[in-house]
Amino acid sequence: MSKYLLIAINGPTTGEGDEQSYNDWYNQTHLADLQKVSGNLATRRFRVVWQNRIDKPYIAISEFETDDPAVLMKELGEKASDFSDSRMDRTTSISLLAVELDTNQ
Repeated sequence: MSKYLLIAINGPTTGEGDEQSYNDWYNQTHLADLQKVSGNLATRRFRVVWQNRIDKPYIAISEFETDDPAVLMKELGEKASDFSDSRMDRTTSISLLAVELDTNQ
């Protein structure tokens, strides 16, 4: 099985109380949803302390193990895609899925 990293770079919308609501949703709902996805090895969040051309305050990194990234992405869409109560600024959020390289060659 290959290992994959799902990296999400995002932040809250800008209204009163949005950052607290965003963090509450992320910590209490979204992280639990990500951890339910098959092959999830770990999920962690970070606050950005330095950036270069990406002006977002938070990063989440999830590590998965799978033989089929298409199945992983489908399951992510089914189990971890309800952003309705998130207060996440979806207009500028960035996410990517990367496969671990075999560096022993």
